[in-house]
Amino acid sequence: MRMFRRRGRASDEPLKTKSKLRQWSESLLSTVAFVWVFTNGIAQATEVPTESMKPTILAGDHFFLDKVAFPANYPEAVQKYLPARTVQRGDIIAFWSPENSTIRLVKRVVGLPGETIEIRERQVFIDGKPLNEPYKVHVDPNIYKKESWVPESLQRRDNFGPETIPAGQYFMMGDNRDNSNDSRFWGFARREAFIGKPTFIYWSFENDPADPVQPNFKELLQHYASVAEHFFSRTRWFRTGEVLR
Repeated sequence: MRMFRRRGRASDEPLKTKSKLRQWSESLLSTVAFVWVFTNGIAQATEVPTESMKPTILAGDHFFLDKVAFPANYPEAVQKYLPARTVQRGDIIAFWSPENSTIRLVKRVVGLPGETIEIRERQVFIDGKPLNEPYKVHVDPNIYKKESWVPESLQRRDNFGPETIPAGQYFMMGDNRDNSNDSRFWGFARREAFIGKPTFIYWSFENDPADPVQPNFKELLQHYASVAEHFFSRTRWFRTGEVLR
């Protein structure tokens, strides 16, 4: 009997080890699956490298995107079955650039489908009525008119339209009106390109504005080295938890 019990206990050891390994593997797989679903379908950590949304969003602000029911996160065959996500004027939206589908932009919705938008000497008009925009800023004291001696880029910066916004498309602008590549230059943004809506800042690191194009490996290393060296001195602690609206 003693020999039988000893053999039983010895033979149980591999089974216990296998059981623990299986539990650990299942737990790891569940965690990975949850993180994948959360970051791909619900929320995603995002950073804006430019100053186009300053002062609402600063270069180096890291925030979460609410991605639920935004078309660009799902295959085209699934998009028509999604619930209708309401997009309102004044919403800040992340979307794929109409100029380069690999670049993510973050701008504010200014014009809605079916509206006629016009910009006259920086003032936005919707269907002929001036739009009140308390969030916008201008850093250039000069206002340029549609005159032959003015470069076209400056004319379009301060003057646009009038144009009627097509169905399913939106007129997007940065809050930093004198330093934003937006609908004034590349046209309207399609709803199908919308990725998500910024929620709140979880970390803000004082950083120089950068090109939105994906950096190469060397540039990434330099960036992470800089963050490691200046994490405490250049983190903007006062912006942590700030809701973006």
